[in-house]
Amino acid sequence: MKKAFHVARTGRPGPVVVDIPKDVSFKKATYSGYPQTVEMRSYNPVKKGHSGQIRKALQLLLSAKRPYIYTGGGVLLANACQELRTLVDMLGYPVTHTLMGLGAYPASDKKYLGMLGMHGTIEANNAMQNCDVLLAVGARFDDRVVGNPKHFMSVERKIIHIDIDPSSISKRVKVDVPIVGDVKDVLTELIAMIKETTAQPDEGALAQWWTQIEAWRSRDCLQFNRHNKEVIKPQYGSIPCST
Repeated sequence: MKKAFHVARTGRPGPVVVDIPKDVSFKKATYSGYPQTVEMRSYNPVKKGHSGQIRKALQLLLSAKRPYIYTGGGVLLANACQELRTLVDMLGYPVTHTLMGLGAYPASDKKYLGMLGMHGTIEANNAMQNCDVLLAVGARFDDRVVGNPKHFMSVERKIIHIDIDPSSISKRVKVDVPIVGDVKDVLTELIAMIKETTAQPDEGALAQWWTQIEAWRSRDCLQFNRHNKEVIKPQYGSIPCST
C-alpha cells in the first residue's frame, strides 16, 4: 500500500490499482507497522532536468522571433506557478493554458492570451499555429489543442517540451528539445540561466509579434450580444427566474 501511494503521488500523479487476491483478504495477520520509506528499483522518476538540454532551450527561446509559452496541468501539480510567472515576466512572452492549467498564470495579465484549443480564444490558437518557438510546460499536446498532429507539424517551428513523464514527450508531436524532469526544478534552473546570460530577446521582432497578437485579440472573440432578451445565450451563464 505504501508503494501504491508513492506511485500515485509522485512523478506524474495518477490512479494506481491495488489487486488483493480473495484468499489474502480472507486471512488475518499480525500488524507489523506501516513503512516510513519506500524504495522501488522499477520506479524512480527523474526530477532534475538535463542542464545541457535546458541550455539548448534557453538559446532557442532567446533567438525566437515569435515565441509562445504553452502550459498545462503539470505546472499546477508541480506547484510551479510562481516559477512560471517569473519566467514569463522576465521574457515578456505570450502565454496560454490548457483547461487543466487554468490559474497557473494570472488571467488579468496582458501577456495571457486566454485558454487555447477548440474552446479557446482566437488569439491563443492563432499564436499557437504561427509561433516559431514553442515552450510546452507540463502539457501533453492533446487533440483539443493541436487537432490533427500531421496538420500541426506541417508548420515549421521549434518545440521545447518539459515534463516529468518521459512517455508524454514526443508522444503525439515530435519535439526538438525534450527535457524530462520536475517542472518546478527545470523552470528554476532555466530562470537562473536567464539571469546569468547577457543575451536578450529580439525586442524588435517581439514587438511585431505582439502587434500581430493584439490584432487577433481586438476581434474580441468572447463578446456576445447581452441585450437580446428574445433568445437564450449560453455565454450569459444563467437566466434570472421570474415569478
